[in-house]
Amino acid sequence: MVAEFLKLKFALLANTFNRTAKQNAGIVVATLVGLALTVACVIALSSLDAGSDEARTAVILGGSVVVLAFIVVPLVSSVPDPLDPRRFALFGIPAATLARGLAIAGAVSVPVVLTLVAAVFTVPVWSENAATTLLAVLAALIAVATIVLASRVAALIAAVGLSTRRSRETAGLITVLLIVLASPAVVLWFSVNWGRDGSGLVGAAADALSWSPLGAAWALPADVATGVSGGEVTIKLLISLAFLALLWLSWRALVARVLVTAQRSVPEREHANLGWFARTPSTRSGAVAARSFTYWARDARYPVPVIGVFGFLVVVFLAFVIAGIPLTYLVLLTVPALCATLAFSVHNDVALDNSAIWLHVSASRVGFADRLGRVVPVLAMGVPLIAVGSVAAAFFADDFEALPALLGVSTVLLLAGLGVGNLLSAVFPYPAVRPGDGPFSQPQVGGGTGFVVQIAFVLLTTLFAAPSVYYAILGLLGDESAFWPSLWWGAGAGFVVLIAGTVIGGAIFDRRGPDILAAALRN
Repeated sequence: MVAEFLKLKFALLANTFNRTAKQNAGIVVATLVGLALTVACVIALSSLDAGSDEARTAVILGGSVVVLAFIVVPLVSSVPDPLDPRRFALFGIPAATLARGLAIAGAVSVPVVLTLVAAVFTVPVWSENAATTLLAVLAALIAVATIVLASRVAALIAAVGLSTRRSRETAGLITVLLIVLASPAVVLWFSVNWGRDGSGLVGAAADALSWSPLGAAWALPADVATGVSGGEVTIKLLISLAFLALLWLSWRALVARVLVTAQRSVPEREHANLGWFARTPSTRSGAVAARSFTYWARDARYPVPVIGVFGFLVVVFLAFVIAGIPLTYLVLLTVPALCATLAFSVHNDVALDNSAIWLHVSASRVGFADRLGRVVPVLAMGVPLIAVGSVAAAFFADDFEALPALLGVSTVLLLAGLGVGNLLSAVFPYPAVRPGDGPFSQPQVGGGTGFVVQIAFVLLTTLFAAPSVYYAILGLLGDESAFWPSLWWGAGAGFVVLIAGTVIGGAIFDRRGPDILAAALRN
């Protein structure tokens, strides 16, 4: 039976290029990149001093990255698996036989073969004697078997667990959150003095990974060659074998499960009420606000960009910390930055409606209600943020004298940003991700309009917030009497710009309704 699966896999590989020219070109480029990386790894391994600490660090770090890649890539990739166990459910093959055959067939792939080549070239690095050579061969085999099973398990989990659009969007949102949480590591990476501290940090990372399932197998011959105690080597051998056994048992269990489980479908939900439509006023603007609340709660296209911008702000703040800017100022900047990020979310929300915008265009004179209703969810998030966040920021910064300025700057950035966004989204809607697509998809229509609109939003919002920011800076520089003018300017300018942007944007929406609908249909 294993031979039949291998024949099937070779047939699939032989038909790899029976696709469109664009797809074939992508396959060729990916293969060439893989070959280039493999050649680079082989050259790097050949240049290492056999049995040295530097060789140990390089092999453990590189091997751990490879194992992690074979786990992560199948989880985030949307490419269907031609050897999905569910495709063989009607053939009556025992689950154990199917799991074994598909696992062996999974080893016949370009990435696995290239990894095997690189693993083979790690053997000479530890070939000081027969014992280390045999251990290096064993470690390479364990590592290759681990990546094969890990990729199979990850691919099947992704195929089963991420089969619905909702689950994929949730996974994408989690990915963005993880990237945001990991962003400090990027800044810290560039802040390290690698000439002075680099070798110690890299060595410490290799030591930590050698005790993990990612690097335990790669560390076996390296530890023996560099004089690590036999007890530690034995424990790491057990870790690598236990992880391999866990992957095999998980693979067998998953295959047995999916063979007798119906393909996952989106469950039908019974709604007991009208949701947000029952909570908002029975007016035009209330209906638009209810739609917007629903989108923010269910459509990942709304929160994901905001989280992405927040991640960028985290990186910028960390860069400021490394540059030596006092932490007090950064704490005070947190709430205004979040308010500006929230306001940015409405500058193109008309385009996110896509063809559904015809509901508003076909109605008579709903521009003002459309503009007003769209900002209600953002205000519902932004106003508590300003009220609670400003007090918290002043507390942690130990500077309650700056609270009025903090309230003023945050208010003007939120309200003026919403007013500017209401105006720009009616005048210059640009292509956005279509409904039903993931938040990381790209619009079907390109162009530079989006960049220009975003720059215009930043410049106009900054212009209207400038007086409040000016007085806030004066207060922080020592003139505490300037904090209150910052609040009055911020609140006044913010309300004026919000009202003006909503009224003017509504009038433009009524006049340009057909053009807005045409722009949405062209996306």
